[in-house]
Amino acid sequence: MSKSAIIFIYTCFTTVLLAQAERSVQGAFGAVTIDGKIWNQIALRPIIPIWKFGVALDLVFYIDADGNIHKDEWDFSDGEAIKNTLIDKIYYIRFGFPNDPLYFKVGSLDYVKLGYGILVNGYSNAIEYPQVRKVGLDFSVKRDLFSVQGFVNDFKENLGLTGFRVQTPALAGIPIGVSAVMDRNQYLGLKDRDGDKYPDFFDHFPDDEDKYSNAMDNYEEWEQIYLEFEGSNPDSFDVWFNTLPLDHNTFNPAEIKDDPMSAISIDIGYPIITEQNLSVAIYAQFAKMIGETINPSDTTVSSLGSGIIPVGVAAKFGPAHFNLEYRIIPKGNFEFGYWNQTYEVERVSIEGDLIKTKESKLGRFGKQKGIFANFSMDVFGLLGFHMAYQNLRGDIWDGNIFSNQANQSFQSELSLKKSISKIKTAKLFYQQLNVPNPFEFEFSESTVMGYKVGLELGSGMVLNYTYQRTFRRNSDGELEPVNLTGIETSFTF
Repeated sequence: MSKSAIIFIYTCFTTVLLAQAERSVQGAFGAVTIDGKIWNQIALRPIIPIWKFGVALDLVFYIDADGNIHKDEWDFSDGEAIKNTLIDKIYYIRFGFPNDPLYFKVGSLDYVKLGYGILVNGYSNAIEYPQVRKVGLDFSVKRDLFSVQGFVNDFKENLGLTGFRVQTPALAGIPIGVSAVMDRNQYLGLKDRDGDKYPDFFDHFPDDEDKYSNAMDNYEEWEQIYLEFEGSNPDSFDVWFNTLPLDHNTFNPAEIKDDPMSAISIDIGYPIITEQNLSVAIYAQFAKMIGETINPSDTTVSSLGSGIIPVGVAAKFGPAHFNLEYRIIPKGNFEFGYWNQTYEVERVSIEGDLIKTKESKLGRFGKQKGIFANFSMDVFGLLGFHMAYQNLRGDIWDGNIFSNQANQSFQSELSLKKSISKIKTAKLFYQQLNVPNPFEFEFSESTVMGYKVGLELGSGMVLNYTYQRTFRRNSDGELEPVNLTGIETSFTF
């Protein structure tokens, strides 16, 4: 019996035992798209409540048309692979709830915001799930003397992206918050399925950790041919071999050094009205990014810039929440809400043979100023609505020169909060950031669009359909869509 079969039987048996102990087990079967290929999915997600803890596992098998199991989720080949495989099985581990004095969640992070959001606003580590599975941490601690909030993007990256915020109690009626965020190595965003240090884009064998070059795959055969004719000088074989017109892999992992970047911010707020269903506060924020970017006009390296929100208003009116800000980028090289929903997509990209980080592209933003508005509302407990809009204007690189342009962002989401007939769940979403006009629908790497629908079939079964489209640049520097689709039937027993 194969190892995969043994694991599958053991997993199913363990899950059934958990279900018998008055714990619920969610399951699903259907089809998903991973790296452009359709896989059949069988998933079991036992949910185990323990005191204030909630533990949910994600035991999933992806099987192709030939009966092969997608090995990334069940790789026990070495210590690092075992660690990542076990981490992947955590759907979430939660303690308490976000408004409790102590709260944390380990697993998928759908929405993370630090403070008023000048640095981290809507970050998600699940934007490419299930193609990319990340297990992060979101936590908060609330005490009389201080409060702390923080996050980690993925434990498999050994704390690649981390952030935290500390807020003091009101000093003279004005709470003060300090935030810091660091990406210790932006190149961790490069996909490397086999873990051989050759990113999938450059790897001729992205699923084989022992191979990386088509030319090297026939290395021994060429060496035998060479020695038959030049046996007296075997030390020069590598030089000769590298001159052959073969499909050599010229990528050198040793040339890729860690590329960190970070940012700090401070914010102050003053509550004007504080009632149960009515609150109004004013606030201000300042942030400084620490790192380097490329000036596109002359390709020189320059330091990252800062962003200022001299005044902002946050209001709550019953089920509605509203924010309005005036934003300033005094010297460019800055982006508000830099760590956002699509950060893991934009974090690093490959254009031609060049590896470009999101940080390196900040040089296209010059001096700017404008407004930002955010509105969300719960409509009679039936619908949830959210919309955010930014309209800045200033110097932006247009491909030839810096010119005065609009820099606009738009985010929207409409979701169903209660069942309507057979429609159990529904969500529609669209996002496009830092473009001249998001309503012209000229897509970029910041674009996210899609929908989720769940139809009740009866007897606790729900048919779920998920579609999401993002965009990445190909080897020619052109945008190409990345479609994530999933059709599954979920159930609880």
